Amino acid sequence: LEWWQDGIDFISENSNSLPSKFDKPTPRLLQHLIRTHKISKHFFQDVLLGRRKDLELKQYNTLDELIEHSSLTCASLQQLVLQCGNIPPISIAYQAAREVGVAHGLSNALRTSIPTLSTTGKLIVPADLCIKYNVRSPRYLLTALGQGNDPECKRAFQNAIRDIVRVARSRLDKARGMRDMILEEEEGKRAVSVLLPGLASEAFLDRLEMKDYDLTDKNLREVGLLEHAACAGTMMLGYYRHTY
Repeated sequence: LEWWQDGIDFISENSNSLPSKFDKPTPRLLQHLIRTHKISKHFFQDVLLGRRKDLELKQYNTLDELIEHSSLTCASLQQLVLQCGNIPPISIAYQAAREVGVAHGLSNALRTSIPTLSTTGKLIVPADLCIKYNVRSPRYLLTALGQGNDPECKRAFQNAIRDIVRVARSRLDKARGMRDMILEEEEGKRAVSVLLPGLASEAFLDRLEMKDYDLTDKNLREVGLLEHAACAGTMMLGYYRHTY
């Protein structure tokens, strides 16, 4: 992360050729984008800040902290894509991108939660939801869910996941409420296409709800070709209909 921070600082403050330390494909591309599209440095800084916070803890204290992490990372990336598309910074699309980014970040956190818990011990469910629903410690939770011998623990976990899903859906709804205003702008149709990841996030949230918010369901992540095709079709329709 320090390498990335130093590289972004150099690229943002210098128009010179990259020193050998940073003369790599990705920094070269970033330098080109910053020169040609006047990309804001603070979006990169927010992504790095989110990653630093993510590495320093095993569990967020509150749901608001998890939302903030999604805003710093996924939402900042969404807004960077808008800037790369030369969407004016005054566009309401940036507000919608923040909401879609939060929804996308929450759905990604849920999608990778069990592998993350098993490999790092990090529990995606914030502490305040664990207290609210009496979710047990991460180590016990992983054992109980894997063995399926604690229905009460499993239900508590599902209730906590449901709350996160509801927040993600509410953010998508808020973003979609801005659609008409975005389309009225000069670059509205192009800006709306940047928000298509909202449809992919919704597809996972729908699957999770169908599985009764059970992240340990083995079929949750085993998506067949038909479902892949359906999701791709939804994205294509979203592009042509200017929806997200």
